[in-house]
Amino acid sequence: MSSTDKSKTSITKFEEFFSTKYKDDVFKVLEKYPDNRSLIVDYVDLEMFDPDLADLLIEKPDDVLLASAKAIKNIDPLMKDADLNIRLENLTNLIQLKHLLSKYIGKFVSVEGIVRKTDEIRPRIETGVFECRGCMRLHEVEQTNSNTIIEPSLCTECGGRSFRLLQEESIYIDTQTARVQEPLENLSGGTEPKQILIILEDDLVDVLNPGDKVVITGTLKTFREERSGKFKNYIYANFIKPQEEEFEELEISEEDEEKIIELSKDPNIHEKIIKSTAPSIKGYRQVKEAIALQLFGGAAKELEDKTRLRGDIHILIVGDPGIGKSQMLKYVSKLAPRSIYTSGKGTTGAGLTAAAVRDELGGWSLEAGALVLGDKGNVCVDELDKMRSEDRSALHEALEQQTISIAKAGIMATLNSRCSVLAAANPKFGRFDRYKSVAEQIDLPSPILSRFDLTFVVEDKPNVDNDRELAKHILKIHQEDSVSYEIEPELLRKYIAYARKSISPKLTDESNKVLEDFYVDMRSGAIDEDAPVPITARQLEAIIRLAEASAKIKLKKFVEEEDAKRAISLQMACLKEVGYDPETGKIDVDMVEGRTPKSERDKLQRVVDEIKELQEEYGDQAPINVLTSNLVDQYGLSEEKVEEFIKQLKHKGVIFEPSNGYLKIV
Repeated sequence: MSSTDKSKTSITKFEEFFSTKYKDDVFKVLEKYPDNRSLIVDYVDLEMFDPDLADLLIEKPDDVLLASAKAIKNIDPLMKDADLNIRLENLTNLIQLKHLLSKYIGKFVSVEGIVRKTDEIRPRIETGVFECRGCMRLHEVEQTNSNTIIEPSLCTECGGRSFRLLQEESIYIDTQTARVQEPLENLSGGTEPKQILIILEDDLVDVLNPGDKVVITGTLKTFREERSGKFKNYIYANFIKPQEEEFEELEISEEDEEKIIELSKDPNIHEKIIKSTAPSIKGYRQVKEAIALQLFGGAAKELEDKTRLRGDIHILIVGDPGIGKSQMLKYVSKLAPRSIYTSGKGTTGAGLTAAAVRDELGGWSLEAGALVLGDKGNVCVDELDKMRSEDRSALHEALEQQTISIAKAGIMATLNSRCSVLAAANPKFGRFDRYKSVAEQIDLPSPILSRFDLTFVVEDKPNVDNDRELAKHILKIHQEDSVSYEIEPELLRKYIAYARKSISPKLTDESNKVLEDFYVDMRSGAIDEDAPVPITARQLEAIIRLAEASAKIKLKKFVEEEDAKRAISLQMACLKEVGYDPETGKIDVDMVEGRTPKSERDKLQRVVDEIKELQEEYGDQAPINVLTSNLVDQYGLSEEKVEEFIKQLKHKGVIFEPSNGYLKIV
């Protein structure tokens, strides 16, 4: 059968297909034409109607799609002569990007991946209108190549060969290029993710954003690069289907919903969810509880003046090596549908935020980084302390404002990064020292530390009973190759998705009273001038988010007293671990947030006062040996401590050493 006969047969078959199976759909689309320019057809329906036609579509997509568009015109009940795009969803020919090789060129394929970047929308000339320079006659020529303009070969009126393109009279179509990368979960160890260029046209432009997870159906084509002369593949997109890009977009059937509501009525639901969080790791109940609350998240709010209050909970885990911090992070990145796992050593500032890259035409566009790709999901940053300080600064804005402001290569943009950050760090000196403050032991600046709602210190202390339990647990996992779950991971994902989508709990008067009393009581102990500040409004906001997440676990519409108390006990456990100052016996928020604690500040002030007195006594310069002996005798400080204080004051620019062995205040 010749190609013309095949085309006629295809048109006839499509006419029958649209007239029977898609009659109502065609009518609806034509009624709204030209606002709606696409008819979406399920490939499975076409396959059931005519398997040969479905196979031909995969082999010769351009011819078959052209035939389908002609068939619509032939059966058009509204006589609109509509030029519709026929878009195919649920294509069975799903190919992984790494397998998309030259044998698929010209075939109809489906690929899944993450959108890395999108370029600006540009017009492409579809039909060029040319004026003959001799007789002024107009000629229309369809343009098939986007790189070169095809002129008429001869004027039919005067035989002239010189033409002028009338740009305003020509017909254009919107076009955009995007780059899609294979999903992170498809990568095998050590391989670089494969990428492919996507061409979007007409009503598909401006649909994709960096960070979207999508399935793209289209024709694999190739073009020759002018500079290198090499061929490059691209997909001419026909249909785009968003995947589960957020918790909220997981598909939950009615049967799932019944299971979820049934589960929420279980009085032990809190315990079950905590036990189902990273079950391969034994112990660390409070850390697991915090991670469970982080997965559910608080309720984000937008005030009338457009101020946004974040609902996402940020957690930092600091601990000895070998306790399973990385494993917890990996577990969360697997459980949350839209989640990115990154390690501090291999992450740059641009990799976290966005990189400015040149597109094919020499313009600049933004390529999304981890915090943008993880929007409305979770970003797990392992080895946060190993990141370079200039790269870490990229986290500041993302943690609190949940946006990323970019000013690169002439592009001024603000990207959303509404994600929860779960970070892990190791102590500076290998193991955690109980007798030093957290700030001394973590190589992190205080602005970063203060932005985490909860900071956990996890120590690996030998204990016979615990060690035996842990050993049994690990050996059992290795023996059976499986872990027992209280709630199956798939159901837990759906449970979290349902809670995040449907539940936005409000604070009640009772819970408000509990939180208010706690805040006032904690601070009332610090009214005394010498007392350290125990907590600030920042910790109160963190407790509110935790209380809302606790209510979400039980799918409650309101935050009750028990939720407020649970959030307070979790926050207090963290404050006691991180912010307890053994010198004063009180909690000091400055220790939590990585600043100098009150007891240390007082001692530094004593050193400064002593230097002032000695300067007056010894004529403008204070001898270091006299200063040291006075501080040791009067205040019981050790010589090492005095040396450390002098170093700190020099570093801060408060004092300097004008001559060897003497100090002077600046």
